[in-house]
Amino acid sequence: MPPTVLDRFERYLAAVVERLAADPRVLGVVAMGSTAERERVDEYSDHDIAIVTLPGHQDALRRERSWLPDAEHLVLDVVEWHGGGKLVFDDGRVVEFGVATPDELARWSVHHHDVLLDRGGVAEAVARAVAQSPRNADADLATTLRIVVAHTHIAAGKAARGELLAASASLRGDAVTALLTALAVISPKDARADSLDPRRRVERTHPEVAAALAEAMRSDELTLAPRLLGLVEQLFGDRPEYPGAAVDAVRARHGWPARAD
Repeated sequence: MPPTVLDRFERYLAAVVERLAADPRVLGVVAMGSTAERERVDEYSDHDIAIVTLPGHQDALRRERSWLPDAEHLVLDVVEWHGGGKLVFDDGRVVEFGVATPDELARWSVHHHDVLLDRGGVAEAVARAVAQSPRNADADLATTLRIVVAHTHIAAGKAARGELLAASASLRGDAVTALLTALAVISPKDARADSLDPRRRVERTHPEVAAALAEAMRSDELTLAPRLLGLVEQLFGDRPEYPGAAVDAVRARHGWPARAD
């Protein structure tokens, strides 16, 4: 029987951990996201790991690739400003990684995780990270809804003056993220949800909202902005935290139809 997607995923992960374990600078390896919840692995899943190191070796390990069993197949290798790396192979596979000391790891935002190697202090550092990581559901609903309205209003002004790229980034990025954070606040706990990124797996936890947002986001910016406010009203309009006066003022300023009473 040929190996499954999960078989190949786990074998590659084991090979990476084995190479890292042979490096005396490495204290541990932690799987993150779907790499930690391997029942979610599919053909599009990347390997997402944290490499935990002794102090002073972070930058070297960010740049070295000896821990990869197939580094010769890399076609893209980039370390971003925050120190995280993204690696793309010639068959399309992706490895995302970060490098940190235990103290640095303890300050990360962490949800799903699996400690694959621990030479001391790694599990404790991850536990500290989980304990201090903010969760979508812990956000203040009133503040989050105001953020949606503010970004929508400002972005609509940019779109009206012709700054369509800036408007698009604000509407489809900041406003939608805040809207989905607010949705997480009012939703029952769901193990399928991503508690750190409210945009992840909404298609599973709130399929009707996901479909409405996806349809709205196909619109141009000046159409999308009032549709976002309409969705905010639909989802939160009966709640005391809903900023109705602000929504009405924004609609009036841009000449959008008033909300239904």
